[in-house]
Amino acid sequence: GLPSAGRWAAQLLRGELGRLLPPFRPPLGRSRRRWSLDAMAYGPLCQCAFMSYGPRIQQKAPPLQGVKKIWDSKPDFEPPQGCEAPPPGAFMLLSFDMPEAKADPSSAMRSMPLDDKAVIFGSSQNHDGQVHDGHKTVKEQHTCLYFIKGKWHLKAINGTTYLESMTLHPWLRDAEGAVPKRYTSSTSRKIEAVQPMDPKKRLSKEMCVFRLGESERRFWVSGPLPFKEGEVEESGADPVRTGGAERRKDRDRDRDRGEKAGRREKDRRSRTRSRSRSHRRRK
Repeated sequence: GLPSAGRWAAQLLRGELGRLLPPFRPPLGRSRRRWSLDAMAYGPLCQCAFMSYGPRIQQKAPPLQGVKKIWDSKPDFEPPQGCEAPPPGAFMLLSFDMPEAKADPSSAMRSMPLDDKAVIFGSSQNHDGQVHDGHKTVKEQHTCLYFIKGKWHLKAINGTTYLESMTLHPWLRDAEGAVPKRYTSSTSRKIEAVQPMDPKKRLSKEMCVFRLGESERRFWVSGPLPFKEGEVEESGADPVRTGGAERRKDRDRDRDRGEKAGRREKDRRSRTRSRSRSHRRRK
């Protein structure tokens, strides 16, 4: 039998051309072979209709180059209400890359004053006033650092942020290139991962260094940060302890002063009484 394409062409020719063409009669001497309109259709007509050209690739439309957004972008992050500007000149933000800091700590530090109530960190270059970190794991708006109620807080926006202890970075230098005071604590947890769903984290004397994602760049907040429980200064005979310890020390100092003042007043009264008694005896 004929292939499906040839059979279809033969049926078409029977219906359309059969009325116009005279009936076909096979030549003499070839009666054994089946001659019909099917064979003629499968020959040159079928070839012209189906096999005269290849696939029409050149006639296809060019592929679309547009980028389609299948989800809505998040709105830009806004710092929480209640943020306030820090005291002018009190805090400094310093950044350094780990390979450069290990090679030359003095020249690797880059600094900027923290005068605004909030600073956003990320990889976007379209947001004004944003601190840039172009690592591939850093989101467009990654982390926010804002000042509220006299303390600096760190809030992860769209990516993981790691809060680190300053004891892990012995090459820290301040804006003048001097070695800063170092603070430590008895806890063994020196790195804390902050996810976007986690609450804000308060910066302290020891936990004041952070990084975005897996970037090699570190950011350090230098200034009069508060103490956390158990944090002490590494150098010095009388280490500075937490706020609760300072309050207890002040209470003890006031109590000692009150006791000394009471003893002095008691001694003065006893001396006055003894003098008046001796004066009476003389009379």
